[in-house]
Amino acid sequence: MKKLRWLLLLLPFGMFAGIALKSTQFAGGEDGVMHHLIARYAPEHPANLLDHWGKPLYITLSFPFAQFGFYGSVFFNILLAILCAGMLWKTAENLGLTKAWLAPVLLLFSTIYFYSVTSSITEILFSFLLAWGLLLASRHKWVWAAVVISFLPFARSEGNGIIVAWLIGFIMLQQWKAIPFLATGTLLYSLAGWPVYDDFFWVWNMHPYTDASAIYGSGDLFHYVKKSRQIWGNALYALWIAGSFVFLYRFIRVLGKKEKADKTFYVWLFFIFGSFYIYLVGHSLVWYMGKSASFGLIRVMAAIMPACVLMAMLAFDRFLGLFNPRLKLLFLILPLLLAFSMIQSAFVQNRPPYNGDKEREEILKAAEWYRNSPYYGEKHATYYFAPSVAEAFEIDPFDSEQRKDLSQFPEATDVKPGTLIVWDAHFGPNECHLPVDSLKQRKDLELIYHQEPEEEMRTLNDYKYEIYLFRKRE
Repeated sequence: MKKLRWLLLLLPFGMFAGIALKSTQFAGGEDGVMHHLIARYAPEHPANLLDHWGKPLYITLSFPFAQFGFYGSVFFNILLAILCAGMLWKTAENLGLTKAWLAPVLLLFSTIYFYSVTSSITEILFSFLLAWGLLLASRHKWVWAAVVISFLPFARSEGNGIIVAWLIGFIMLQQWKAIPFLATGTLLYSLAGWPVYDDFFWVWNMHPYTDASAIYGSGDLFHYVKKSRQIWGNALYALWIAGSFVFLYRFIRVLGKKEKADKTFYVWLFFIFGSFYIYLVGHSLVWYMGKSASFGLIRVMAAIMPACVLMAMLAFDRFLGLFNPRLKLLFLILPLLLAFSMIQSAFVQNRPPYNGDKEREEILKAAEWYRNSPYYGEKHATYYFAPSVAEAFEIDPFDSEQRKDLSQFPEATDVKPGTLIVWDAHFGPNECHLPVDSLKQRKDLELIYHQEPEEEMRTLNDYKYEIYLFRKRE
């Protein structure tokens, strides 16, 4: 059965690999490219392994794959997703859910997870760690579960909130030995970064997310719930809500002492429901308040999907329990209908393979033009901000002799002749606060390239997207 389980999971593995190879658009956009670049150049720049924004654990695990290019990083995420699905299958069995084989289907074909797998974003690693922790907890391997969960903040910062839920859970379970191990990841990374940053508390003092509400704005408190179809799909959305009510009923019975709270009850309460709602409510609040550089991106929900899937399966399990167990055909048809609904929804909503990332495509066009221009081969620095520029123009973004920050260009006094300036309408006027007109007016700059999409496209804060290449005159 174990071998059959992994053989079946080879099917979605091949499917995701095929989608990735035929796609030019990837979840996360420039963020995903930057995660790849940090990992790609980690061997040349070992400090990258502790990059707080890039997420140290992601960089450490993915950099061998990143050496094979961007698709190597994508392959790493596909592998993690399949492992995550396999562990969730086993966890569902351990929790006594009757149709455990549905777990990988609900996970891999939930709308946003399906789209996020073929990417280089950190949400998939987070989901993998959470699924691993839940598997260990379902086996009552409390100490090892604590160790795994302790590394969540180094895959995504939201892991700190998840650790709080698990801490309370271990207290209620009276698993005192496990509690100190929730600090394993933080302690190890604090020690690793101490000699590099001369600060034992660098994990907290160098937190990368600041208040960027002026750029990213804020939004509706129920933003993620209103985006339910794009995140979960209708079936999974309805099921996790139903699962919440199913468990709420049991919780009330436990409070009323009509039912006994066993170890599995606390696993559900704190590790599954607690993790999910802390994550969902936390993201809803920071987007509503415009804090922590939140942009209301729905892809962040892919990280917590393992907990969501188990909540949904609890509801489906109780739904099946309403029928006479002798109706075997019904017990076969209903799960198959749910699986079919999830798969169909994933394909209809996402329509793979993915194309249409106009910003990335325009950057690739600019790079192709540059490689065929008389300026290619000049050993000069390049001022830019969009991470895809480094990938497309073959620039080591961590080599100060090759990469310069576009936001610092107006104050730069040592710009050498031949220096290339790449301005794009996404990062130029937003993160860099640099209008293109200020570059056009400089007599020391030569405009060598200008391009915009054939069909007008609007980018962040409604700027018309276009790319300019300038060159410092001789």
